[in-house]
Amino acid sequence: MPPGLTNAEQSGRTRRALLDAARELFAEHGYSATTNEEIVRRAKVTRGALYHHFADKAALFQAVYEEQRAALVHAITERIQDTAGDMWQRVIVAACHVLLERAADPSTRRILYVDGPAVLGQRTIQQSGLGLERIRQGLAPLIAAGLIDPLPLDPLLHLFWANCFEAGSYVAYAADPRRAQDEMLPTLLRVFDGLRPRR
Repeated sequence: MPPGLTNAEQSGRTRRALLDAARELFAEHGYSATTNEEIVRRAKVTRGALYHHFADKAALFQAVYEEQRAALVHAITERIQDTAGDMWQRVIVAACHVLLERAADPSTRRILYVDGPAVLGQRTIQQSGLGLERIRQGLAPLIAAGLIDPLPLDPLLHLFWANCFEAGSYVAYAADPRRAQDEMLPTLLRVFDGLRPRR
């Protein structure tokens, strides 16, 4: 242990090193092709340290996934706060921009869109990070403000989530993610525009 560090500080550093190493390897090679041996070697810790912090590779992947989703939520929140215009522009348009930008980013697309559903399952993904509850927080004020037709909220959340996830997956799996992003953004916004009241 480096001098001056408490056990808790050293434990926190070890956990951080494991998460950083795992994120890099999962992004580079994918979940299946990444071994525990590679993770501990890159993190410069022991196998015992890995199993002290995480039950297995799947648990480590879930922790990495949650951090990536939290980073996506943070990026969306920041873009919403920095965007001018009405509530629709600030919430729907800004969020869709960030969502597709991140889906095109090679450092996150494999974890969030390729391996995430396969390792964790769709239901777990819906209930975490940018899942149904986060979408509820975004849509409820829009409905209250009359910017979305007063449709039943729970089915709307599922359909909204499905559209967002599939749009991100389209970009993540594309041979040219940046081109796919440019194609998907106006299409996704046009679909969501159908939720607006017609006066």
